[in-house]
Amino acid sequence: MENIKKLLKGVDEFPTLPTIYTTLSDVMANPRSTVNQAADIISRDQASAMKVLKTANSSIYGFRGKIDSISQAIFYIGFEEVKNLVIALSVIDLFSNTKSTHNFNPVELWKHSIAVGVITRIIGTFIGAEKVENYFISGILHDIGKLLFINSLPKEYSKAVNYAFENNMTIRDAEAEILGVTHTVAGELVAEKWKLPLTIRESIRNHYSGMVNNKPDKLTSCVHIANIIAHCLEFGSSGDEIIQEPNLEALKSLDLPNDIFTVLLPKITSDYDESLVLFQLN
Repeated sequence: MENIKKLLKGVDEFPTLPTIYTTLSDVMANPRSTVNQAADIISRDQASAMKVLKTANSSIYGFRGKIDSISQAIFYIGFEEVKNLVIALSVIDLFSNTKSTHNFNPVELWKHSIAVGVITRIIGTFIGAEKVENYFISGILHDIGKLLFINSLPKEYSKAVNYAFENNMTIRDAEAEILGVTHTVAGELVAEKWKLPLTIRESIRNHYSGMVNNKPDKLTSCVHIANIIAHCLEFGSSGDEIIQEPNLEALKSLDLPNDIFTVLLPKITSDYDESLVLFQLN
């Protein structure tokens, strides 16, 4: 119970997303808003504007022409994708100074999270998912609850990570035993604080199973599978030494060809490497 109290206090004290995101969200919620209004908000923050333009011009999106303005970026990759890029950039900046411990490295966690974001979006694009613009950010934020633990329960969380190593179990199972709450639940609390869309909140809460309300969910299943693939490829580290087995019902719901990840590996590797450069984690 004491850990729960500390966690809830930690949520209250957890950093909020920058003003640029909330302002951008308000503008985009207004059906009368224009591309130029949204572009003007992003352009006021030069650092964010430069990174958005770099990302929009990367091979990740595959445009042949040169995107040289924020309004063009919004036109080509969409309002939601640009807003989600702002979230991703903001979150990484917020926690860039999080300290490593002897058994947990925040930089490696971000690398893993970016890998999951990249793979989630690639799978979503392959299956022709709706609102695929939410797939990248859902992957990036799937482990955000771990950062809440690091910030609000550092000693207790270190104990949970050690317990996982010593008992050959997943960190999530160790969290449940030692803390009485998992990073998936903690992550949902952060997402609620940030007022992120329900679909993203559900993917964070349920990425371990790939199911929402005991039914396969396209976005959540994609994050679930992407998380496992990122572990298999050793792209970054979530802190876990055990790779969980995929939920076969979630995997089956995506109807992926057997050789899908062999086929997509060059794209996954290329997008991951380029994303590390764009997010300055290389």
